[in-house]
Amino acid sequence: MKKIIFLLTLSLGFTFNSFAQSSKIGDFNLGIYGAQPLNNMNALLNVGIGGSLKYEYHFQKDLNFTLEAGYESFGVKTKLQNAYVPSTIAYVPVKVGVKYFLVNGFYAEGQLGQAIYCQHGGGGAFDSAGGIGYSFKKGFEIGIKYESWRQEPEKHIEGDYGISGPFKDPANFAQFALRLAERF
Repeated sequence: MKKIIFLLTLSLGFTFNSFAQSSKIGDFNLGIYGAQPLNNMNALLNVGIGGSLKYEYHFQKDLNFTLEAGYESFGVKTKLQNAYVPSTIAYVPVKVGVKYFLVNGFYAEGQLGQAIYCQHGGGGAFDSAGGIGYSFKKGFEIGIKYESWRQEPEKHIEGDYGISGPFKDPANFAQFALRLAERF
């Protein structure tokens, strides 16, 4: 399933790229963001930081299809760090989605994809996100989103590090994120 999602995302990227070279039917934007872990993860992880590149294919006047790939890193709280637990945990989220412009630059967006775990042989999590934001005419964009990662029990952090507690629940990772981006 992960390979299918990856291949679909890759093929969509090549398709969007070929369209972007022939006419102006889409935009790229480069963004940075900060993320606040929620639920029990807040007790284990510090604020996350990351960045992403997003392509928006203008399907209709107020409707865009999106393809986004990024990198996100969370610091592990000092009380958990030891020989088996690193000081940071990093993911590469790859998502496709739909962005709908409501009125005067305000938008709502939904995304689905895969968050690929960067340490100890990879693994991943099903990634779903929803958010709202504002796109300025000059190219700047600001948005907030709620994002949830659902990991397979054998692939989540407990399997890698042998720790229990909140990491034991594979559905227990959620975050609020603020993203600042520039279109080009």
